[in-house]
Amino acid sequence: MVTEDKRRFQRISIDTDVWIGQDGIFTRTRERLKNLSVAGAFIETAETFSVGSVLSLRFQLSPGDGFITCTAIVRNVVVGRGVGIEFLDLSRLHRMHVTQSIEKSQVQSGDDSVPR
Repeated sequence: MVTEDKRRFQRISIDTDVWIGQDGIFTRTRERLKNLSVAGAFIETAETFSVGSVLSLRFQLSPGDGFITCTAIVRNVVVGRGVGIEFLDLSRLHRMHVTQSIEKSQVQSGDDSVPR
């Protein structure tokens, strides 16, 4: 059975160092950003955060790229798996970088189902 993905934004998953900050304290972690889009992501992490927690994030889309820094809010928690976050202040430039990374990933994977 094929299900249609009705999400508004295209997504990719990447392995990257993610700096997660809360209350001014940052922790560098090696996490997987799943379902990364211009709206948010799912961060696979053993860290525990509550829904509604505001986090500061810093990550790279690929080695050698500049860091993307933004604030995000935890929208859902899957205990033992990670947290779904929504970006609150992703800059226009960083939105463009995320969009370009998604498009590049889809071209490399041969996924032509995405409207351009």
